[in-house]
Amino acid sequence: MPTQCLKHTIGLTTPLMSTPLGPPPRKSTSTANNGETPLPAVVRSKPNISFVHGLCDIRHDEAEAVLARVPSKSVDLIFTSPPYNIGKAYERSTSLAAYLEQMKPIIRECHRVLSDHGSMCWQLGNYVHAGEVVPLDLEFIAMFRALGMKVRNRVVWTFGHGLHCSRRLSGRYETIVWVTKSDTYHFDLDVIRVPQKYPGKRHFKGPKKGQLSGNPLGKNPGDVWDIPNVKHNHPEKTAHPCQFPEALVERFVRALTAPGDLVLDPFAGAGTVGAVCNGHGRRSILIEKERAYVDIARQRLNEAAVRKIGQHG
Repeated sequence: MPTQCLKHTIGLTTPLMSTPLGPPPRKSTSTANNGETPLPAVVRSKPNISFVHGLCDIRHDEAEAVLARVPSKSVDLIFTSPPYNIGKAYERSTSLAAYLEQMKPIIRECHRVLSDHGSMCWQLGNYVHAGEVVPLDLEFIAMFRALGMKVRNRVVWTFGHGLHCSRRLSGRYETIVWVTKSDTYHFDLDVIRVPQKYPGKRHFKGPKKGQLSGNPLGKNPGDVWDIPNVKHNHPEKTAHPCQFPEALVERFVRALTAPGDLVLDPFAGAGTVGAVCNGHGRRSILIEKERAYVDIARQRLNEAAVRKIGQHG
């Protein structure tokens, strides 16, 4: 059973791309659209930018342009990995201050579209300039808190492999900052429990003698997750240069949403969030400004439809 949770009864039933936007209506029990809860209508800002794959709607556009057309409080989870501004081929390097200023209006829009029971998860690395390391999660946490959001966890994702450094220790982790708008957020710990170190262990004395000492469903996974990063020989690997693994997204999607909920990724890249959501019965909106990555995401979703998602628990 979900803990620390008050699921709302407000949803979206506006057919995709059908009517102008307005406040989200209450959920309908109708099974129109082949039994699937429709995605919210999002007005197109230019022609031929919408691609629908199962429960996923991919938008080829700037994040701000699409977010401005998403109804307020209509999204249950925002999971994303923004451009890090570290000079990769798909980024335009700029000063840290300018980069953070560019992120602020997008974060404000994400806060607006997020439901009161919803969560935001931002996967972040480090900004390195002239040998100095600036943990980006600290900068983003300040922006989240300025909007009144509360930090629930700073999850450390450790992956064991990466670039080697000669004048400092090699980086082997990134973080996922999980924040909420309120204290009544959806969180189902049971669906992401992991095996106990000593399964079947029992109390050996006292009033609970002979009883199981741990939860029979497993233990809390904690806030340090050892998940391999995506290698070139992995089935989920695409041409995107900075792709995070499905297993990383799955835990958050399963714990922070229920089937039929709406998940949004404003920097979709290779479409990992959409692939995971399709595999777990969640609706999703992916926003990506680079057409090359939109095409990668579309191919990814087609492949995910025939490859099992959800093998990592």
